[in-house]
Amino acid sequence: MAEGNVRPLQCGEEVEQASILEYAGYPADEAASLDTLQARHTAESRLFIGYFENEKLLGFVCATSTDADRLTEESMHTHIPHGETICIHSVCVDQGVQRQGIATKLLKEFVHKVKGSFPEAKRICLLCHEYLIPLYTKAGFVLVGLSEVVHGKEPWYDCVMEL
Repeated sequence: MAEGNVRPLQCGEEVEQASILEYAGYPADEAASLDTLQARHTAESRLFIGYFENEKLLGFVCATSTDADRLTEESMHTHIPHGETICIHSVCVDQGVQRQGIATKLLKEFVHKVKGSFPEAKRICLLCHEYLIPLYTKAGFVLVGLSEVVHGKEPWYDCVMEL
């Protein structure tokens, strides 16, 4: 993997670049809209980080917080400041550079950032498809089981990392 840097995304053009990655990386019925990504960035920009090489965005993680114990339908659309649960909504890497450790680097940096900047956070949770469970368990998340959330055609699985 080439050496890139991980940093928060700036509003505007960088969130638009994240939207392009989102639409390329997720099926149309699962991808967050540009408006949703902008709203998540506005709600808590510290939970929206990207992996950059030569100022080109190659991957990102975005999240919000909630007072629920897991990611729910409601928490996908509502940010609760100072919530005890950080809900990752997207982990997305440019298809041309996948399987080079970028997602793992982003997740490790994200967890480090949450631990240092969100003292009220007790856990980080996310939903993933079955084929991505190994990525998240390798990054320290624990598979909880099949999620109650229905979003798109494929089933989702709950994963959590207690902090």
